[in-house]
Amino acid sequence: MSTGVKTISRTFEPAPTSVSEARRFARRVLADWGLDDLLDDAVLLTSELVTNAVTHAGTPMTVAVVREEDRLRIDVFDQHPTRVLPVGANAYPGTGEHGRGLLITSALSTAWGVEYRKDHKRVWAAFALVEETLGAEAPAGGGPEDQRVRRRATAPGQDPLGLSGLALNQLPLADMLELVVEQTRDRFGADAAYLLLEDEMEDRFVVAATSGSAAPIQGRGVRRGEAGAPTLKASFRPLSIGDLRATPVELLRGLELRSLATAPVAFDGRVIGTLAVALAEPAGFTTDDGAQLQRIADWAAPSVDRASTRAADGERRAWLAFLGESSVMLAGSLDLEATTAMTGQIVVPRLATWCGIYLNDAREQPRLQFAWHADEHQLDSLQKALEDAAPDGREAPAEPDFPGEVAILPLEARNRIIGWLTLGRPVGEPLRRERLLVAESVARRAALAIDNARAHTELQDIGQSLQRSLLPAVLPEIPGVDIGVGYEPTGEFNDAGGDFYDIFALGSGRWGFMVGDVCGVGPEAATVAGMSRHTVRALMRAGIPIAPTLERLNAAICDEGPRGRFITMVCGTIEVTAASRFRLRLVCAGHPPPFLVTRSRPGVPARRVGRPQALLGVIDAVDYIEEELTVTRGDRLVVVTDGVLERRAGEPMFEEAGVEAVLAAGIGAGAQAVADRLLRAVADFSAAPPSDDMAVLVLDLGKGAVSHP
Repeated sequence: MSTGVKTISRTFEPAPTSVSEARRFARRVLADWGLDDLLDDAVLLTSELVTNAVTHAGTPMTVAVVREEDRLRIDVFDQHPTRVLPVGANAYPGTGEHGRGLLITSALSTAWGVEYRKDHKRVWAAFALVEETLGAEAPAGGGPEDQRVRRRATAPGQDPLGLSGLALNQLPLADMLELVVEQTRDRFGADAAYLLLEDEMEDRFVVAATSGSAAPIQGRGVRRGEAGAPTLKASFRPLSIGDLRATPVELLRGLELRSLATAPVAFDGRVIGTLAVALAEPAGFTTDDGAQLQRIADWAAPSVDRASTRAADGERRAWLAFLGESSVMLAGSLDLEATTAMTGQIVVPRLATWCGIYLNDAREQPRLQFAWHADEHQLDSLQKALEDAAPDGREAPAEPDFPGEVAILPLEARNRIIGWLTLGRPVGEPLRRERLLVAESVARRAALAIDNARAHTELQDIGQSLQRSLLPAVLPEIPGVDIGVGYEPTGEFNDAGGDFYDIFALGSGRWGFMVGDVCGVGPEAATVAGMSRHTVRALMRAGIPIAPTLERLNAAICDEGPRGRFITMVCGTIEVTAASRFRLRLVCAGHPPPFLVTRSRPGVPARRVGRPQALLGVIDAVDYIEEELTVTRGDRLVVVTDGVLERRAGEPMFEEAGVEAVLAAGIGAGAQAVADRLLRAVADFSAAPPSDDMAVLVLDLGKGAVSHP
């Protein structure tokens, strides 16, 4: 070192309290040396270097204040030589939570650097004592193994706290507020300091930063006009409370503090916060202290406002994203129960601690449909309270007898109220201002989604009822015959289509069966299918043979005019003629002929039986010819609609070959297993959704005991 160098050092433990102890040490040394013009900057720089050492090294540290001929240097030694300190406010300002790094050090000092040794690390920063450019730093004790040097062209600007405006503007909001509050407490020698900052989303102030014994109140909120918080008509002057026992401030209740001084943080004619310091002794602040506190608040106001505005804008963007995500989630469901439950899980816990959803019944009376609480242990008691709050008439539900601030919002869709959304929040934190607007927006989106889901559910119920009319409720038991069926309507939300099947008793050991396919899909085709099925069943049970039955059905369809649809159908009867034989009578009215598998002759492929005849509903008069077929015990008859045969995967179709392959592979399987395999194979044949309804009927003849005349 150069001749005349002065060095005073002290060692500190790696504890948070060491930061304030190091500041006092540096302040005392600089005051003794008469360097008052560098006092504020040097003390702040010492605070930053020690804070980083405590945070990132975690070892005992030595602070050395060194005065050379042309500069003042602060050295901080720790015993963690490999830990790299952050250079700025994170790699990208505003992300993560890793401290302020050396950003303030860079802003305040004329030069700084980091020296790594085998057994220690030294972080240093220097201030020029003369107005000439400094040369490169040459650390004492020889050349460093790894050294980084940063320079600042001009000396730091002067302000009430000795902070640099550049440093404040570059810091994230939380770090900047902590720095201001920390330095304010240090300036007044106070036991506690805190900053209330306006929450623009709600009409309140929140403790955004604390220092000293005020740490327990971090994040607490106070309303305008409460003791210690600005009012709507707040004066732009500092206030002082000499004894907090005589004039209590609810925010500070439980803290060992006796006197308080506050100053409004105002910008552009609006109070955006309050800066406060407190002491453990009563009457601790003078008028001059209030004026000094106000100067600090006025100086910090522009930076606080900029940072606060950025944070508020970020929160608004987050709420907009939340609304967008909510809309996508709600629009993605057409199930009433799922949509209602999703609404509750969207608002809890983001907007509320608990919620209840009431939907109007057929008499427009609200009924509780869903309840949710962030704490599942309280769900039962919440549900009971919400049920007790349900109205007897058409009015809105009452506030439930349950802890919390309650907001009851209408669920309004298409200019009518379909229900109510009850939201509960912690005591003292009701929905206000912009958060209330967000909740109302969610309620509107949820109402429309719930109304759509309810309408869709009603349509599904209608479709399911129609589908039940197309198919037999229960398959009959035919002695010696195993029955397998399958049915798939086309379309994602269709429950009924134009394909149908039926099996029914005719008496005297005879059974009728049919498989039909109405031209088209959806409810209109299903209506014609239902009419056709019941017409055929009624005529054949009346003893009319198959051919005349279908001729009368053809006439009935033609009489429908434009409402009629073309129909293909396989209609037949089964009759046991001997212990090992069955008589089949068939009419194939434009329908694909059935497949007959002879299991007594393995390896013989399925063959088609029945002659295609005219479609139903095409011409006014038609003569059908009934065909008779004798089959033996063990044979399998399979009837499919053209939705199975014409399933496409690009150009190729499933066709007869696909059916025959499934039937050949299912020789030993039961009738229902074969029907299921066939529909599954058709579905797997193409990734595209089916374009036509599908129906399958499998009859295993002679399966089990056979009764005969």
